[in-house]
Amino acid sequence: MNRCVFIGVLVILSGSVLGSAAAAPANPILIGRVGKHNAYTISLKLPSGRRVTTVPTGTYTFVIHDYSRFHNFALGSQTENKRLFTTGIRWKGTKRYTLTLAPGSYAFACSAHFRTMNGTFVVTP
Repeated sequence: MNRCVFIGVLVILSGSVLGSAAAAPANPILIGRVGKHNAYTISLKLPSGRRVTTVPTGTYTFVIHDYSRFHNFALGSQTENKRLFTTGIRWKGTKRYTLTLAPGSYAFACSAHFRTMNGTFVVTP
């Protein structure tokens, strides 16, 4: 095989492989926010701004914006009685977590103020 033709075939093949990887759909994003301006607020929303109340089973990327050193964002499965992730109360910043959610009930809260700063959602089959 001619060297130019061989290199051309490699470029075409590598473009196909890279194109396939780039075309893979990303996980849906859920955006958590806690303590903006040190307020006693916590939320979990879709990128559209709609509050998360139900989502189908699947893998999700949680983008958590923790704005305060007085609060944190903790997510747990009520169905399994298990904490899935938490930011630190003294920590401030943005973190990403990727989780596969099974059907069941889930809750999020600020660990320090869980009675007033909390929310729930359901994962459906």
